[in-house]
Amino acid sequence: MTQGCERMEHVTDINKKEYIDGCKAVVKDIMEDENIELTDHELTLLTEDIMDTALMMGGDYAILNIVHITKEYIRSDFLSRFKAMCNTKEDV
Repeated sequence: MTQGCERMEHVTDINKKEYIDGCKAVVKDIMEDENIELTDHELTLLTEDIMDTALMMGGDYAILNIVHITKEYIRSDFLSRFKAMCNTKEDV
């Protein structure tokens, strides 16, 4: 084992629970501005996915990151794929 690797910290260790409410409010505002209606459950799932995406991109939960990713989701016409994913998760 390479010396020091056992102490290596990863950005994915950020506790999502501490940030979910703030991120969810940002996502909700953007969705409302775009006239996209989501249930609270869908909004939570979407926010968590956006937060995971922010981390995978090497970022964090900063408002600008959440805004950028949310707008990219909208530009990529995410809604039909997302609704299908939500329906599948609810069936499990």
